Amino acid sequence: MSPAASRPPVKPAAVLRKGVPPTSAAVLAASAEMKKTKLWRKLSRPGTVGFTDIFGMPSLDRADLVKRGAPSVMVNVISKEMEITKERFVHIVGLPRATVTRKIANKADLSADESERLVGLAKLIGQVQASVEEAGAPEGFKPAKWFAEWISQPLPALGGRRPEDLLDTADGRELVSKLLAQMYSGAYA
Repeated sequence: MSPAASRPPVKPAAVLRKGVPPTSAAVLAASAEMKKTKLWRKLSRPGTVGFTDIFGMPSLDRADLVKRGAPSVMVNVISKEMEITKERFVHIVGLPRATVTRKIANKADLSADESERLVGLAKLIGQVQASVEEAGAPEGFKPAKWFAEWISQPLPALGGRRPEDLLDTADGRELVSKLLAQMYSGAYA
């Protein structure tokens, strides 16, 4: 048995904090975990959720963020920013209410699938925020609240369907993103 195989597995956070002899894979894992923690901490400060950070993030970084799992408390943070109930939020993104409640109580991360839905919705809010800021955001504009109100309205471009009815799938979120881009460019009908 090799010396490396006889050592117990090293937790990523321990690599950079406790002087454990790092392997390159362990250093990369620790660095990624610390980056994820720092980003979610920044995103979860009340009143300062960085939706544009998620929107502007390179796709590979966003995919890594999803795979590592979003803190379940982000459900509360984002629903509060949207000024909607947690129950409406989990319904919109298609998350099981009991599972989310349990994960929040246990301070557990969401699964990759659950995180993908949450991050996908945050990205859409970031798209709204970035567009409005580029156009000159009016004083007091709340992109998450505006988005929550907009997605609840039936739209002719969706055959009378509401955008919120599409946000539980990747294709639906992509369609909503295209509608937002059309609105911003003036091509929305």
